[in-house]
Amino acid sequence: MARLKSPSRHALVDSALKLFWKQGYRAVSMGDLVRETGVSRGSIYSDFSGKEALFHACLDRYQEKVVTPAFSVVEEKDAGLRAIRHYLENLLARSEAHRGPDSGCLVLNTLAQVTNEDAETMARLRAHGDRLQTGIHQALARENKKLQRLEDCEVEDLARFTLISIQGLWSQSRGTKDTAALRQYCDTLLDLLATRLGLAGG
Repeated sequence: MARLKSPSRHALVDSALKLFWKQGYRAVSMGDLVRETGVSRGSIYSDFSGKEALFHACLDRYQEKVVTPAFSVVEEKDAGLRAIRHYLENLLARSEAHRGPDSGCLVLNTLAQVTNEDAETMARLRAHGDRLQTGIHQALARENKKLQRLEDCEVEDLARFTLISIQGLWSQSRGTKDTAALRQYCDTLLDLLATRLGLAGG
């Protein structure tokens, strides 16, 4: 029996996103995509030039469905440490909502599988990191204005440290369901940030 075409491009991308997120970009074949989405190979190629192009659409959809709802609070014009705390709480809530192993961060998962030869994919992954670091940097810079304890370069270094710490949280969430430990990790990070900024608390 012939497979039906996707009812919409969004439906195809959403189905493919789940598969890429669960299994990893390299592990997924076009045959896997056909089976998972219920869309014929020809129909997939009618919207995308191949697996890579479909994956790029999935990365865009991931930003829209996962990253923006959680991270936009940090990108608000008055965001500070409280916004970073709220973002971390969103990540913890997501981890707690998964009964089985967490899939972690699609971007970090993919970074472990691609090389610089995958130029367009790497550019999209780096853009994700740049977005997070920029938002965090701006939030910390606003907090720093209160006491002017740090130089601009120190705030930038602190933002990079925070991003790496959050990426570590994402990675750790894949291998544990001990959300109490993850929460302690977040509390320690926020206390450290508050201390570096000379604030009484995060």
